[in-house]
Parts: sequence; C-alpha cells; structure tokens
Amino acid sequence: REQVFTTVALYADDQLRQRVAWAFAQLLVIARSAIGIDESHTEAYLTYYDIFVRNAFGNYGDMLKEISYSPLMAENLSFLQSKSAAYMWETQGK
Repeated sequence: REQVFTTVALYADDQLRQRVAWAFAQLLVIARSAIGIDESHTEAYLTYYDIFVRNAFGNYGDMLKEISYSPLMAENLSFLQSKSAAYMWETQGK
C-alpha cells in the first residue's frame, strides 16, 4: 500500500491532488483498532482514500458527506454497545 502511494505521489500527473488528498487523509483518520477489518484488506482502505483524491479540490462538505457514508467510517463511528452521556446521567444520577 505504501509503495503504491509513493509511486503515485511521485510520478503521477496530478501530484498536487495526491498531496492534498494525503493531507486530508491525515486529518480525517480511521482508527484501525475501532474497526473489524484487518490491514490485509487494502481495498476498503483504498476506497476510503479515493474519496480524498476525488474531492481534493472540491467542496469540503461534499467530501465529509461521502466520508460519513463510507463503510469504514460507519464502522469507526459505530454506536454499537455505547451509552450516551444523557442515559448515563439518568441512570446513575450524575
């Protein structure tokens, strides 16, 4: 995965787009420990990264919307087995 990125970033015709996409990928990260996909399934990560490449010079809101609908971010932001603060305050009296 790193070798492909390095090759594209150094030799592609759209180096600026690739560098902007990389910067967005550093800001809008996926916690690998929070998702059930291991690192060997690179297709899921590349699909997520392609969102940044497509929207590097586009509307930031459109990029955030597309990210929020991606399967990786959906699993990363899962509310499965989590309790809201309001629920905890009600049940524990805090």
